[in-house]
Amino acid sequence: MQLSTVVGFIIGFLFGMSTITTLLGLLGNILIEVEETLRDISAVSTLVLLVIAVILIVKIRAIAGLVAGAIVGAVLNLILAQNGINVLELIKSAFGF
Repeated sequence: MQLSTVVGFIIGFLFGMSTITTLLGLLGNILIEVEETLRDISAVSTLVLLVIAVILIVKIRAIAGLVAGAIVGAVLNLILAQNGINVLELIKSAFGF
């Protein structure tokens, strides 16, 4: 594995994790509103379908966030590498590896 790939993966992972955190916060708010709405309807089948839809939406958004983060990380790493800045070596020296 090349250095740019490793750094791009790490940066992409960090961007992806922040995306997942944001999505889970939004999901919590949406589920509270949906629970209040379904309390009036009391339809079990609607609730099951809603849960399935929410799970699929979260998975798609999380994967999209990870891919976007990986692309941004790879581009940032490429720009830094062209300017002679080696991010992996800076991280190694900062932590004493």
